[in-house]
Parts: sequence; structure tokens; C-alpha cells
Amino acid sequence: MSGYGFREDIADRLSLPAEAAGLMKVTVMGRSRALIEDHRGLAGYSRERIEVNGGRTRLVINGEALELTAMDREALLVTGRILSVEFV
Repeated sequence: MSGYGFREDIADRLSLPAEAAGLMKVTVMGRSRALIEDHRGLAGYSRERIEVNGGRTRLVINGEALELTAMDREALLVTGRILSVEFV
């Protein structure tokens, strides 16, 4: 079992929010906005692809005209036409 799956399992068993286990919280609003909380920085950025570090996993957002509308140490907001969101 990967470290990410283990942490997710423990958080579930203890009824803890994912953030308490160090996991990213991803909220996608329609096809035009994504809010990523508890990230660990950017791994890559272009208008078609944004990669976000999440510790043991990476979040990849693919789309068109993607922009980092806001970013701080705890959260980032991606806007544009979101075509897919995947964990790799």
C-alpha cells in the first residue's frame, strides 16, 4: 500500500478530515474553477496543464486558458476551461 493510501485510510478510520492527515483537498466548481487546499507547491505550470505537489501524490489539471488566479501557502485557485483533473 502506498503512503498516500495509508494516510487516507487512517483519516477515514479515525473520522478525521483529510487535511489532518496531510492530504490535499480539491474542490472543482463546474468546469471553470478548482480550489486546491493543503498543497505543497507547484510542480509545473502552463496555460494547458497545471501540476500541484501534494506530498506523496501529484494533482494534474488539464485544460485551456488555465490561470493561477490566487495562490498562498495553503491554497491555490485555478480558473479557465478545466478538461480533466487527475492524481498521478
